[in-house]
Amino acid sequence: MANISPLGIFGTIASQSAFADNADELRRQVGEIPEEERKKITDYLRSGTPIIALMGFSEDILGNKFSRSGGTAIMSDGRFFWRLDAADYVEHYGIGLPEEFIAHATVRQWVVPNLSRDEVIEVDDCLGELRRAGAL
Repeated sequence: MANISPLGIFGTIASQSAFADNADELRRQVGEIPEEERKKITDYLRSGTPIIALMGFSEDILGNKFSRSGGTAIMSDGRFFWRLDAADYVEHYGIGLPEEFIAHATVRQWVVPNLSRDEVIEVDDCLGELRRAGAL
């Protein structure tokens, strides 16, 4: 797993209050994913493997349509990583995601691979390196 990438704005390891600083950027991306496309994307995002389980509670910073226990947890499919609540933002607002991710998941037919223990450790190590380098 030489290459793991953040899933756009959702690829951050941040507290709920720090993530709230992204509200304006999220608002600019509302509606980029059409409603008919959202279910397969949200199912994919919710099926990722938890890499960093965080006890935080996240609340919708755009319109109070949802809240999520552990919403700041970091999930992955081995290629991308994202906050657990990313699925909620896609579901409720159609927040846009990078084309590279959409292409990747489409090739996988929107089925998230089951990561082995070693793969989870490798992703976690990569995230640690990104944090130490100040990239997250």
